[in-house]
Amino acid sequence: MEKIKNLIRRMPIIGNLVILIFRAFKPPDINFPPYWFDKYLPNKDLTVVQIGSNDGFTFDPLYNFVKKNDQWKALFVEPVPYLFERLKKNYGSEARFKFENVAINQDGESQIFYSVKESAFEQIPNLPLHFDQIGSFYKENIIKLSKGVLDGYIDEQEVKCFTLNQLFVNNEIKDLALLHIDAEGYDWKILSQLNLANFNPTLILFEFINLKESEKKEAINFLKDHYYVISFRIDFLGINKEKIKKKDLQAIKRKGVLVSTI
Repeated sequence: MEKIKNLIRRMPIIGNLVILIFRAFKPPDINFPPYWFDKYLPNKDLTVVQIGSNDGFTFDPLYNFVKKNDQWKALFVEPVPYLFERLKKNYGSEARFKFENVAINQDGESQIFYSVKESAFEQIPNLPLHFDQIGSFYKENIIKLSKGVLDGYIDEQEVKCFTLNQLFVNNEIKDLALLHIDAEGYDWKILSQLNLANFNPTLILFEFINLKESEKKEAINFLKDHYYVISFRIDFLGINKEKIKKKDLQAIKRKGVLVSTI
């Protein structure tokens, strides 16, 4: 199994082929984000922003869609240097892609960021593949998720940071179809900076599994006037109320995955 995991890390094309084969035999499922990407994000000139991109491929819900929809523009944000290098390699040098080796925080000042040392994957047997995706401003989140396995392998480094607005201004983001946030407990603090008067993405996907209950409530309240929010296993997906199809809303209600209040 470890050999397969390492192969996927080194050769994303092969890993991607395995995923494509798996998806070919798996029917579309309303309970997973890719179902909604297919429905609401056509192959036309639109912009997606992903914050917390990791390597851009491993367990990433966007990779296949960004690669196949060649008219999309995409901005990827990842603060961990070795993951940032993999990210650029996995996506390549197409002009429609932009990359920022930064983290997003609330004041734009440099901040200490915690991540798993790259050497951990060579020196700790059977380390779960997703452990390089748990970088966070909160060291306790990494300790909790790893259950002590990573003792001595948690890296601490000061990283360059932008606010969400600085990120958008620096990269000339003027319109937005999808915002995806995966920030290991910092998701609400990033989402709360989105100016809904200026930006109204069709879809907003963000992780809630590491949020406090109060933050989940704040996030839902922040979105509820403009978005229908669906709850997945670890993520919330907001679908713009002005763009959702009536039959899709009915399907969401039948499935019981619609979140209004928590």
